[in-house]
Amino acid sequence: MQPIDKFAYIPLYAATALIALTIFFLFIASVRKTSKVSFVFFLSLLCVLAGAVFTAMRPNVIFFSFTLAAGALLILPYAAIKAFSNKDGSEAEEDGKPGAISGGKRFNVVYEEVDRTLSDVQKELLGRATESISAPGAIDSILEYYTKQMIEYTHADGSMALLLDDFDDVLSVKHLEGSFVPPYLLPENIPHKQNRVDMSMKYAQFPLKENIFGEILSGSKAELITEPLKDERIVQNEKEDFLKCGSYIFVPLIAQSQAIGEIALSRDFGNEPFNDKDFEVARKLADIMALGVRLITIHNDMIERSNDEKENEISARIQKSLMPAKLPLLPGITNGAFFSSAESICGDFYDLVVARKDRIAFVLGDVTGKNLTSLVIMIQIRAMLRLIINTPQTPATILSWTNRGLFGDADKDHFASISLIFYDSVANKFTYSSGGTNPIYLFKAADKSFVKISDDTMPVGMEKETVYTDKEIACQSGDVIVTCSDGLIEALNLDGKQYSTERLEKIIKENHTLAGKEIAKRVQDDVKNFCGSAVQHDDQTLLCIKIQ
Repeated sequence: MQPIDKFAYIPLYAATALIALTIFFLFIASVRKTSKVSFVFFLSLLCVLAGAVFTAMRPNVIFFSFTLAAGALLILPYAAIKAFSNKDGSEAEEDGKPGAISGGKRFNVVYEEVDRTLSDVQKELLGRATESISAPGAIDSILEYYTKQMIEYTHADGSMALLLDDFDDVLSVKHLEGSFVPPYLLPENIPHKQNRVDMSMKYAQFPLKENIFGEILSGSKAELITEPLKDERIVQNEKEDFLKCGSYIFVPLIAQSQAIGEIALSRDFGNEPFNDKDFEVARKLADIMALGVRLITIHNDMIERSNDEKENEISARIQKSLMPAKLPLLPGITNGAFFSSAESICGDFYDLVVARKDRIAFVLGDVTGKNLTSLVIMIQIRAMLRLIINTPQTPATILSWTNRGLFGDADKDHFASISLIFYDSVANKFTYSSGGTNPIYLFKAADKSFVKISDDTMPVGMEKETVYTDKEIACQSGDVIVTCSDGLIEALNLDGKQYSTERLEKIIKENHTLAGKEIAKRVQDDVKNFCGSAVQHDDQTLLCIKIQ
């Protein structure tokens, strides 16, 4: 071979190296599964590579031409099949993958990738909820994350997350992401401007009927709506482009057979509608979303319950310290009392204040509510009464002053029924006044009568201008005065029957010869026997005064 001939083979050497490098890269792509590589390519390239190597080692153009023709023949049938295969079938295959939309619009995530990672996405969604469970604002944070994931994997233009308010039976929007077209009639006072409409939707609430959100949740069935104008539940607002309804996906969020909310997805008018694959992906992700939200909700409820229990425990100890540890012995009378709380914080209280011999004050109060606010109001009332009782004022004046002092501070849902009874041991008489519904009864030993001597009036702390009145009675030996909260009279047994004033009267008459403490004990035992194991929803308190 002449020197000039050796230089002529340099391109052959380069081609050999390039073919080897191509085979190497195709092999790596096949192993890593970043692309599908047909075995025909490998056979064709290996054939040409073998011919190039053999020709470079033993120059023979005929052999190289033969291997080149063989490589071409190997790839020719494959190329012919691909060139003349059914075009629709190819597109149909492509449309069968999640992420590609038939009709032309394609997205950055192909179905192959979604199919491969959907289970991973579900694990990630649930893992995100677990990580966020104790973070401040966990619900808001996780809903924002979930709605973004929904948009990414269903290729929606907008997403809305709604949660169910169990107390008001409404769906409240908790997060709005992207461009969500309202499928309901906008309020008349909302201008049809993008920012104003979006702001309105962020704070929207929907009842569980007469709107698409409520009906979907009530039916507990996900729906794909591709033709909104044919669905009477979808409301088309004015014809501004950003208000034109496209396609929708609505999926109830149900965890442990309990409906907790809903996820709604929208695709803008003019874009290809959602398809069945998008619908399937949305439903699968919504299942995980419901579990994640439920997990955080349960955790928050447990923390709140734990905090409430600690708060109630502290409050109950404070309240107990405010009750008289023991009623004192008083001249001319015996007395007894009891209270039974339906909750850890009792809304009832009683007190006894000895100002002087002719001014012994008995107090029984019933504050509405069973929370810390009730305890604060109880402390306020007790402090005001103890302060004013030591003045020359009558029971009615004291209640009126307490009412004015309480009105400005008490919440409209927190007020009190109060019985205030003054006993004058010198004159052997009672002066009393009542605010609210706490009854005051008098048992007359002379004729064995049992009558209510108080009037129902406006509770203390409800109306600032309320004026209370005084009443006065003279008592004889053996008479009994009883005041109690309405929770005692209205206590229920397992049959749903009330304890009643008549039953209280019967126990008082049967035990009127006993001391005040024993009479109160007999009433308490009878109430327990009557109620049995029935759960009570109101406190029971009684104060008994027996004339010697």
